[in-house]
Amino acid sequence: MIDELLSFIPQNNDCDFERIKRLQQHMNARKPGICPERAEIITASYQKTEGEPIVIRRARALAEILANMTVYIEENTLIAGNQARCNFAAPVFPEYSFDWVIKELDEFEGRSGDYFTITGDTKSRLRALESYWKGKTHKDNVLSKLPDINRQAEKQGVLHRGGISMSGDGHIIPEHSLVLKEGYRGLAEIANKKLSQDGLSAEQKNFYKAVIISMEGALHYIKRLGKAAATDAEKENDPKRKAELQNLSVMFTTFMEEGARNFHEAVQTVYMTHLLMMIESNGHSFSFGRFDQYIYPYYKKDLDEGIISKEKALEIITHFFIMTNSLNKLRPWDHTQYSSGYPLYSNLMVGGVKSDGTDGTNDLSYLCLEAMSLSRLPEPNLSVRFWEKTPHSLILDSAKLIRKGFGMPSVFCDEVVVKAMMTLDMDLATARDYASMGCVETAIPGKWGHRATGMTYINFGKVFEIVLNNGKDPASGIQLIDFGKKEFQNYDELWAAWKKALAFYFKHAVDCDLICDQSLKYHDADPFASATVDCALERGKTLKNGGARYDYVSQSNIGPSVVGDSLAAVKKLVFEDRVLSMAELKQALNDNFEGPQGQKIRSLCRNAPKFGNDNDYADLIVADVYNSYLELLPDYKTDRAGCGPVGCGYTMSTSNITSYVPNGFDVGATPDGRLAGKPLNEGASPCLGADKEGPTAVINSISKLPNDRIAGGQLLNMRFSPGALEGEENLEKFACFIEAGRHKNIFHNQFNIADSAMLRAAKENPALYPDLMVRVAGYCALFSTLMPEAQDAIIERTELNWN
Repeated sequence: MIDELLSFIPQNNDCDFERIKRLQQHMNARKPGICPERAEIITASYQKTEGEPIVIRRARALAEILANMTVYIEENTLIAGNQARCNFAAPVFPEYSFDWVIKELDEFEGRSGDYFTITGDTKSRLRALESYWKGKTHKDNVLSKLPDINRQAEKQGVLHRGGISMSGDGHIIPEHSLVLKEGYRGLAEIANKKLSQDGLSAEQKNFYKAVIISMEGALHYIKRLGKAAATDAEKENDPKRKAELQNLSVMFTTFMEEGARNFHEAVQTVYMTHLLMMIESNGHSFSFGRFDQYIYPYYKKDLDEGIISKEKALEIITHFFIMTNSLNKLRPWDHTQYSSGYPLYSNLMVGGVKSDGTDGTNDLSYLCLEAMSLSRLPEPNLSVRFWEKTPHSLILDSAKLIRKGFGMPSVFCDEVVVKAMMTLDMDLATARDYASMGCVETAIPGKWGHRATGMTYINFGKVFEIVLNNGKDPASGIQLIDFGKKEFQNYDELWAAWKKALAFYFKHAVDCDLICDQSLKYHDADPFASATVDCALERGKTLKNGGARYDYVSQSNIGPSVVGDSLAAVKKLVFEDRVLSMAELKQALNDNFEGPQGQKIRSLCRNAPKFGNDNDYADLIVADVYNSYLELLPDYKTDRAGCGPVGCGYTMSTSNITSYVPNGFDVGATPDGRLAGKPLNEGASPCLGADKEGPTAVINSISKLPNDRIAGGQLLNMRFSPGALEGEENLEKFACFIEAGRHKNIFHNQFNIADSAMLRAAKENPALYPDLMVRVAGYCALFSTLMPEAQDAIIERTELNWN
């Protein structure tokens, strides 16, 4: 039942809270499986369409999948649509990469995190497809063109291609208002009208044909759902549920043949569009944008006309939230370590300033907070925007939800984010309409071309280790850069070497980005998803070919705080205080601080100035590390430059999901006192355990970073003791702490409210904590699903209290 969050929800019978609880428990107990249907259908479709333009092949394949996959209505739900043959089963996308699927078939059930059940029948059905896809996938294409120097940098542990070389791009926020207005039939008709124009190129003709095929396929799928609902209604004995199923059957008869006609249809449209994009492509971070803004007109109309109550609206939103957790994605194990916890990063944002400069807070802003309180599941990734005119009640309700301890919502400060967005080529009104796309990546909803971040991963910690070893990786023995000296004589020489090495590896990371993007032009042609983004229908182009209005990307930068703290330690201990020589320090690092001398040196390193304590000495060096990357960006463009979108350049992001854990595996001991193989810092957060002076000191340190230039998304993760938020006085203090962020140049903040003892107990006895959800990185996951190293990294975060 509703508890402390919202006071304006009437207590009537419009919302079945017991059913929500049953549905939530059903989703919480879901078992991850692997579904072979999509892989089989797309293989058969590709075999039939060889020689046709790829965008047509992709459209026909989508239509075939939607016509032949299993369709069912989840028990008890008011929001319908399935991705695979059963709840939380992951479909397989062989067109992107398939060799690892076959290789890991017998390993999925034995994983230490993100395991998948798989039947012998599924294994046999997938193995039967292997021969067709050899040499034909996106991954095959990328590897055939990747330069040897990039392969060497990967062996060093500096660069990692992540998902961009083996999966779809994802990272789309549709223009939901367009889809809600036109429906899928309307989008098909727009494409048909465009197709009748003279002077179209072959690319444009093929794109418009593909959009029509995709939309027709989507409409057919919806009608299949309608028949499934009718069949279930015939079998249903409960009068209330029978009526609901009958209503769903009637709705789906004409659903999306025109625009959404009411609130229920509007919410169903948002879910359906999300679902269909995830069937079309196995990218992630398909996000919902500013949900409370584009859905509000449908809510207000139905509320004013007495068609819906606030409580019924809450029930529908909660069912929508819960159903997003029925979806899943399969990743290879090496990439799973970068994103553990089955994340989809489907961000949904509420609140904030509107494009016209007025406040956007409305009833739905609060209802979404309550829906998350009821669902308590990892998806969607709920975020709240706030600014100077945000009602304090929204901040307070957000604080109440955060206090519940499952990591939602994260918060964004409009004053900082809008300023950062305006460093890109857009006006104030456009920048005000930003939303998070995935973890903390920021984009303009419905106008952005795929990912804002998550291109090639750059391991900053490894780059610095290589710098200290005169360009040679001590683990692999590979040397790609040489600084021409045995020892650095002063800090300026060390800093110059860092900048040279970063520029060197950044260039090769960009080369990798371009190769992957050029391959995705073909393998990730996505006519359905592209048609939902401005200006693809106008230009007749998929997003990868330049269909979006804006196009900016960023890489994932891992470990800037580790590098900054290490530089501070070297500067202080070696070059200023001279308590250590560079040779002594390097020997201790090589020995992983073992032995009496190593322990003594490690103590000195750990006591050197650290980022996160409001200490200018370390904080400004970390800011220098950020600026050393930012100054490289203007010289580089994406593959879409000159093809239509605004920008086509690079920005910066510190959204690196759980990659800070496996990237740490590759880095030896560092001068900040970190031991070999331990995690790097997460996002922009201080290094694990380095922040000793309380939460305000952390905020003050973060405030010194160039946050208002980091338009790709800046991530701060903090963990508070539950006692720090107990009682109304502490809750108000916490709400004010959140609100103070916009005065302190804080881009984003997110919180775990969990004590270390409970987390350790949950790691040792997961069965006793099946519902424990935590904020992992820019997303939340059930603690029990994480690999042990990721669990340890969360436990090691400083448990903050008020000073």
